[in-house]
Amino acid sequence: MPNISRRKFINISGVALGMCFLPAELMANQSKTSWTGTALGAHANMTLYHTSESYAQKVLNECVNEVRRLERVFSLFYRDSAIVALNKEKVLTNPPKELVELLLGAQKISEVSNGSFDVTVQPLWILHASFFAKKNANPNGPTFEEINRTKKLIGWEKLSVKKEKIEFTQKGMAITLNGIAQGYITDKITELLEQKGFTNVLVDLGEMRALGNHPSGRAWQIGVPYSKEVSNKDGFIKLSNQAVASSGGYGTQFAKGYHHLFNPHSGTSANFVKAVSIIAPTATLADALSTTVAVMPKDKSKKLLSLYPTITAYIS
Repeated sequence: MPNISRRKFINISGVALGMCFLPAELMANQSKTSWTGTALGAHANMTLYHTSESYAQKVLNECVNEVRRLERVFSLFYRDSAIVALNKEKVLTNPPKELVELLLGAQKISEVSNGSFDVTVQPLWILHASFFAKKNANPNGPTFEEINRTKKLIGWEKLSVKKEKIEFTQKGMAITLNGIAQGYITDKITELLEQKGFTNVLVDLGEMRALGNHPSGRAWQIGVPYSKEVSNKDGFIKLSNQAVASSGGYGTQFAKGYHHLFNPHSGTSANFVKAVSIIAPTATLADALSTTVAVMPKDKSKKLLSLYPTITAYIS
């Protein structure tokens, strides 16, 4: 995915964008410490309130440093990242433990979704991005032959993931973690903040995960794409000790009907739904499932979601 666009857009209703909020009567004794930047190409804004400004700044710095460290594992935009090295060399020895953990989790989703979720779809992105970057590109997209040739490079089973080595078993393969890594980083930052003693926190790093409720006692209220169609009647998803992720073809679009969410089976953009929002115990799971459901026919996604009784899905 390019840095300038994301497949997701989520906002918080009724409060400023950030990570931790306190009611006015408590904020009088709290110092506000903020950071604004990007995380895996998505806008990110972190705001902490604490009686000690120096402590809040220290924790915030730790969070930012952890985001940057994990980006150098998962991002395609850092030339020295672990997955860039894997895509280039086709093998990665002594891989970061986080990459092994995430890829093993991704393969579980691939297995239960019959390959609808597949981190090896990067060649399809490269094909379409290159095709539509040409002057006067045919709006109908790449040819049938080009797509079929590229599809032969796709297949999560062709990615060998072991603690000591990750490698492709076929030449020409490449991975992208756009459909799961942002959720993973969100989880890691949430866990870090919890370890540092923060509660009533909403973490927003492209995906969202809440610790506890809003400090006022109510659940966090989250607006999502097509919110009135996919969420409660008031247009908000309510979040408490859960995570939410949204996916849809409204992100990067090459041409009408062509966007960055590819169906690995067809090799073309998936247009089964307009938007999907998944509420799950972790942002990693929410991220992966929202991506998966967005590229599956509704009848098949219903069967997949039945395997996860702890999640709630809003599909438009």
